[in-house]
Formats: sequence, C-alpha cells, structure tokens
Amino acid sequence: MEKIAVLVDSCCDLPQEYLKKAGIYELPMQITYHDKTYLDRKEISAQEVYDKLPVEIPKTSLPSGESIQETLNQIVKDGYTHVISISVSSGLSGTFNFLKVFLEDDDRFTSVYFDTKQVAVAAGLIAVGAKDQIDAGGSFEEVSLHVQKMIENTVVYFCIPTLTYLRAGGRISATAAAVGGMLKLAPIITCKADGSYTIAAKARGMKKGQKMMLNFAQEFLGDNQNYLLAVGHGADEAGGQKMLDLLHDNQIQGQQEFLGQVGPALGVHTGPGLIGVGIVKL
Repeated sequence: MEKIAVLVDSCCDLPQEYLKKAGIYELPMQITYHDKTYLDRKEISAQEVYDKLPVEIPKTSLPSGESIQETLNQIVKDGYTHVISISVSSGLSGTFNFLKVFLEDDDRFTSVYFDTKQVAVAAGLIAVGAKDQIDAGGSFEEVSLHVQKMIENTVVYFCIPTLTYLRAGGRISATAAAVGGMLKLAPIITCKADGSYTIAAKARGMKKGQKMMLNFAQEFLGDNQNYLLAVGHGADEAGGQKMLDLLHDNQIQGQQEFLGQVGPALGVHTGPGLIGVGIVKL
C-alpha cells in the first residue's frame, strides 16, 4: 500500500490551509541577520522580516542538513512509503541539489524530486496539484507524471514597486536599480525556462503593472478553463485583493484560488509592496 508524502521548501509559499494537511512537510529556509539565524516561517514570519527591512536586509540560505534529516525521519515515523519532493527553482536556490543528495541516500522510502523552475506561489500551486491528486487516490506514478506536466504548464509574474532590494541581494546591478528608481519603474519579473529571473516588462507604477500582469495571464491561459490560481503579496493585502478582483472582473477564475503573503525568503529579495500572480494549467 502506497502512502505518499509531499515535501516542499518554504520558498514554495504553499497556502496555509495546505501546510496544515497531513502528509505535507515543509523545509524551512534560513534567514540570517548579523546576530541570529531564524528558520523561515517557524521562527520568523514574513511580516517580521518586512518590519525589520528598514534596519537590516538579512541574507537567505538553504534549509540546513539537520532540518532536512529531521524532516525525513519524521516522514518515515509517520508511516509514509513514498515522497514527492517539490523544490523552488534550482536557478535561484541550491535547495533542489542539496535535498537531492539526502533523498538519493535514503532507502527508507521511494522518492522522486522535482525542480519546478519556478518560485513562490507558482511552485506552491504545483504542490497543491500534487496533494489534490494524492487525496483523490492517485498512485505514486500518476502523481509524478502529473507534477511533471504541471511544471511544463506553469507561469509566475511579480510586479515590484522598487528595485532597491533586488539590488541589495545582488540580483540586479546598481545602474539598473538607479535608472529604474529615477523613472519610477515597477518591473514585472518572471522565471525563464531555465528557472532564472528575467524582466518580462517595465510598468510605470504598480497600477499599470497589475494591468500588464492581467494581460500576461490572459495570454498564457487562452481558452483554458482548468487551472489553479494564486495571488501573492508582500505586506500589501489590499493590493493582493485588488489584483484578484481585477482577474475576476476579466473572467479569470481558477478551479482553486489562493491569496496570501509571500514568504520571508522571497520578501527579502523584493521588499514590501510586491504583487504576484501564479497560474498552473491542469
């Protein structure tokens, strides 16, 4: 009898209601300040990270080997025989490759690991799709094939009001940040096929940015009626709700929908005010 667990890292921004489900396990990224390291979402919340940003921009790093080992032990203890591991893009984080070593080394269960080539809510939606299929009675093989198909049919867009934090994290150059700041540009970032960031468009301000993300969503979906939808925000719930309303007003409504705060690990690199849209075609 197969008993399948889903393993995600905290950069996947899995919706809260899914984190509470049996059979879902989350590996916390590490958020490091000059005097202390915290486990993402366990010891520090996204809101606390945002509140501290004016004082200090922390560094983020992979889940520790210790927390990976503890989680795998717990999965075995809870009686799971199979593990489907879903990681944030290997183009943005070393988590996938680090975790792969542990999974290949562990013969207590059968595992398969996926590099989503995505980040935040988009990676989280892939895990949602996997868990839904497991709960509907899907086999390990069926769920694995389904995850692969979802990865090929996923998109994410983030509109951010300032380039300051991407610059501080070394994700873009000082010149690009300065030019963007002068022009009041709100870049829209997406993930390329290799899972690294690229700027899809530059909007003059967040309002225009949200309209552009709506256009990107419409283009991606075409006539497709069967998809999962998530809107993520960086300490701006009203802005997130506005984005969701804008999608609804234009007949974009997912089979399942989620609206939530993006996790601290992404928040550190983008700063407050971010609005993101993730879609997975089923």
